[in-house]
Amino acid sequence: MSRAFALLAISLFAACVGSSHAAAPAQPHGQAWAAGPGPQDPYDQDAEAAGFMPDQQCPPGASCSFDCDGGGCNFLCAEGSTCNVACDGGKCRVSCADSATCNVECDGGQCGTACGVGATCNLECDGGSCAHACGPEASCNTECDGGNCT
Repeated sequence: MSRAFALLAISLFAACVGSSHAAAPAQPHGQAWAAGPGPQDPYDQDAEAAGFMPDQQCPPGASCSFDCDGGGCNFLCAEGSTCNVACDGGKCRVSCADSATCNVECDGGQCGTACGVGATCNLECDGGSCAHACGPEASCNTECDGGNCT
C-alpha cells in the first residue's frame, strides 16, 4: 500500500504541473467498480492494476470543488489541498493525499475515500455502503444514512 501511495504521489506531482486552481465539473469516467458490495481503496494494488485514473485533480496546496452529477467519478486531492466533492449519483472515489482535507457529499452511496498520512476525510453518505481507507494519523469521519458504512 505504501508503494502504491508513493507511486501515486509522484505521478500526482508530475500531473499537477501547470494545473489551474479552478476545477471543471467532472464527467463520469465510465470505469466499472470492483466486484463486491462497497468501494475499493484507490491506493490498493487491485485498484492500481485496474487503472484508477482520476477524472479531476486538485493541485498541491489549492482549494477545489468538484461536482459529479451522474456518479462513478474519481477525484484526486493533492498534498495540503482542500477538496469539496459533491457526488450526486454515488459510486465516487476520492484519493486524499497527505495532509489534505477532503469533504465528500455522496448521494447514492457506495463512495469511498483513501486518506493519506495526516489527512482529514469527511464523508456524508446518503445511500449507505460507503467506506474510508485511512492512513496513519488520518482523521476519517463518516455520517452514514443507509447503513453498511465502514
